[in-house]
Parts: sequence; structure tokens; C-alpha cells
Amino acid sequence: MSSTSSNTTPDILSVYERRAIEEIRAWRNPPDTWYSRAKTKASESWNSVTDLIHKIPGVDWAMENVIAGVLELTNEITQDSVWTDAVKKDYHKNGHPIKRISDIHDLDLEEVDAVLSGLDKKYVGLAAVEGAATGVAGAAGIVPDLIALVSINLRAAGEYATYCGFDISRDSERLYALQLLDKVAQPSNNQKDVALSPAVRTASRVARQQGGQLLEQVGVGSAIEAIAKRLGMNLTEKKLAQMVPVTGALLGGGINYLYTNKVCQTAHFLYRERFLEAKYGESVLS
Repeated sequence: MSSTSSNTTPDILSVYERRAIEEIRAWRNPPDTWYSRAKTKASESWNSVTDLIHKIPGVDWAMENVIAGVLELTNEITQDSVWTDAVKKDYHKNGHPIKRISDIHDLDLEEVDAVLSGLDKKYVGLAAVEGAATGVAGAAGIVPDLIALVSINLRAAGEYATYCGFDISRDSERLYALQLLDKVAQPSNNQKDVALSPAVRTASRVARQQGGQLLEQVGVGSAIEAIAKRLGMNLTEKKLAQMVPVTGALLGGGINYLYTNKVCQTAHFLYRERFLEAKYGESVLS
């Protein structure tokens, strides 16, 4: 594709794309305000709360089953081509008769964003409704809820990837999506940490450049399993924290909403950033 040629320079960026790059830069480097400092403090308090979680009966059982469910989901995602066909139809409806998902990289980002519009609201709404009743059944109720939550967010990341021209059925893209979910779930998950995470940037580079080759060397199964375990543990701790009396009333079903909202926000910036890198080359954001 001519648009991804190494001879392409950022000089041909549209006005909209130049503005998008400024927005991405601003997202990657948020200002140090009282609000950002308050969020960091909240994360530190959260870490102390999760120490109490392991005293709840059934925690280990819940974690094991959530992790097993997450692993199964990451395997199933490669077999689900429903959103690929749906994404193509959306582009066709908007006057872009793409034949392959990679053809999206020939479009202007403004045209991509027009089709992407509203995707976050769909998934945040789904997650909020799904998690509203969690906690009533104790640790046993955590398992189906968290597997559903991961499923919703994997699909959200998958759709963002596909709308931005990336094949989510590839091992490298599946790893990238899971890495994104994992980073957002980690206790130290303030905006700048997520945006500048070496792990996420490395996964992005693998997905963009080397594809399956590097993953075959390190073992895609091992990489995905390690991330799935960490993701399962972090999300289980977050969910079980609502069973601790001091935090339960505060957290409630809002965890699903907050987590999915942050996943969608992160996916929105990272996949659009990768779209621009695929179209113009890595130097476009330098």
C-alpha cells in the first residue's frame, strides 16, 4: 500500500490528523494537577484495601476460575469474525468500499473516527448493566461477572483494532489487546503510566513490525498465559474489594463502568496512534 511506504512523510498529514496527534501527545503527557495527584493517592489507598481481600473465603478458587476463563476467551477471540464483517459494512455505509481491513489505512483518520463514533458508549453501557448485581452471591458470583467483563472489554479492544485497520485474529494483535486490558487493570494505573507503559509500547511494536515471528520465538501461549493470569488476579481483587465493608458501598457495580470506560479511552488513543504510524511511519509522532 502506498500510504505505508517508508517514503511517506508527515508533511501530507491532514489538518484533522495533525490535531489528533496533538490530542494523543496531550493524553500521553497529562498535566500534574490536584486532581491527578488525588487519583494517585486513591490508587495507593486501593492497594492497602486489596491486602484484606485474601482473607475472604473462596478467593483463591475465584481467582483460579477467572484466570481459566480469561485464557479461554483469548483463544476464542481469534475465531470470532463477526465484527470484521460488521466493520466492513459500516465503512461501506459511509462510502468507503474497503475490501480488506488493512485498506482502512488508506483513509484519513477523520473518516475512521466518523465510523468509530459511539463505540465507547456501547461497551461502557454493557459493562455497567452487567456488573450492577455483583457481590450478592459472594466470591462465587465474581467468576461469571469477571469473565463477562473481560469478554466485553476484549471485544471492545477488538473492535477498536479492527476499525483502525488491524487484524485481531493475529496472535500479535490478540496479545496487544490483552496487554492493554492488563495494564488498565493494574493497581498503578494512572493515565500517564498506562500511556507510557513499556509493556504496551513493546506489544505495539511487535504487532506493528514483527507480527507472529517474535511471538513464536518467546512462545505466544506463554506470553498470553502470563498476562491472562495477572489480569485475572488484578480484576478479581478489584471486584472482591466491594465485599470488604469499608469499600463495598463506595465501589459496588461501578467497577465495571470505570474499568471499561478506561479501557475504551486507552484503546481510542492507542489504536488511532497506531493507525497513524501504520499510515505514515513511526516517526509521525516523534
